[in-house]
Amino acid sequence: MNIILCGVGGNGVVLTTRIIAEAALKEDLEVRVGEVHGLAMRGGTVVSHLRVGPDAKGVLIPQGSGDILLAFEPLEALRQLPLLKRGAKVILNNEPFIGVDAHLGLSDYPEICDIIGVIRETQDLVDVDATHLAMEAGSVVMTNVVMLGALAASGELPIRREALIEAIKARVPGLMVEKNIKAFESGETAFERWMSLKCSRDGS
Repeated sequence: MNIILCGVGGNGVVLTTRIIAEAALKEDLEVRVGEVHGLAMRGGTVVSHLRVGPDAKGVLIPQGSGDILLAFEPLEALRQLPLLKRGAKVILNNEPFIGVDAHLGLSDYPEICDIIGVIRETQDLVDVDATHLAMEAGSVVMTNVVMLGALAASGELPIRREALIEAIKARVPGLMVEKNIKAFESGETAFERWMSLKCSRDGS
């Protein structure tokens, strides 16, 4: 399985990658990790490649081979589409990070609805209000854990929920464990709600 995680510095892309990798190791799965773009500075592009399972022979995911995109920022999701198979699962945090250049009028940030429209043309999109849910759980810094909960609820990962929870507990400060578990559960609920609405729209 080929998973791409993307966002900007401060989104928790690297931490989330490590949580998934550690959970996969607990499940005795083969894991390869590559961080291929950007710097983990606030506002800079950050992309991680995570390969899980017996086919995880290299750290970089070839174009057109990604099974899942966990995108913490909409424009960064758009930039990673060439890495995905057609019909790949895209779990998207719909809150944009508007950089300094866009604020100053030196570059344009596309409309969120346009970004979502482009992704939907070829991929299986799940749109999550992860930033808002993280704030409800106690802190915006837990947006990544909300996203991880949504990914867990998708059933796409070959990793048990319990292994992910244990990896979260091992990575976050003790005083924040309860809030992070709440954030994880809110992500699970958000994914389930999305699927319920999708079924209603599709009439199934």
